[in-house]
Amino acid sequence: MKKQKKESVDSLMDNKREMTLIMRQWALQSSKDSATGTSVIEFPNGLPPAPSRKQKEKPSELEQQLKKAEAAQRRRMQVEKAAWESEAEGIRKILGQESSRKKREDKFKKRKEELAQILLNGRVANAMMLPSNTVRLVMGPTGTVLKFSEDIGLPSIFDSKPHSYPLPRGKCASPSCNNPHKYRDSESKVPFCSLQCYKAIQQKMLAETTC
Repeated sequence: MKKQKKESVDSLMDNKREMTLIMRQWALQSSKDSATGTSVIEFPNGLPPAPSRKQKEKPSELEQQLKKAEAAQRRRMQVEKAAWESEAEGIRKILGQESSRKKREDKFKKRKEELAQILLNGRVANAMMLPSNTVRLVMGPTGTVLKFSEDIGLPSIFDSKPHSYPLPRGKCASPSCNNPHKYRDSESKVPFCSLQCYKAIQQKMLAETTC
């Protein structure tokens, strides 16, 4: 207990000596300022608080205007970007809808053409099939066609036979020539291949007439 009391007394004495030293320094400084003509500013309520860091770093009016302009520009760019993205999305949707509709239309058109072709083939097949013992006359833009049912049967004159074109040429009528003919006499219709053969044919015909 005595030890704690002694420590308290020592602490008070130290504080008193420190205050006395501060007062002496202040009085000495005041006397120096009076001698040099320097005015002394008194603070009866204590020293004012030091300016805060925010006050020291307060931007100027020009900097504030620049920051406001930059912020407005950023907002405008964001709005324009959002509008552009919305418009692009709308265009993509429209194009997608148009593409889907075009595909559906093409599919429907193709299916319609296929059905029409099937119906046409069926009609043609039915038209080609004739009842028994029937003859049909068909008149069209390319000419008139006569159709017979299969049970009637057709003469051989109606049978189509393949022919090679051009037809093979006949041989020269000269007795000593085996070449195909190139010409034909307008009167006798005798074929020959050259003037020499023609003369030979004429001599032969004259000899036969004389005999």
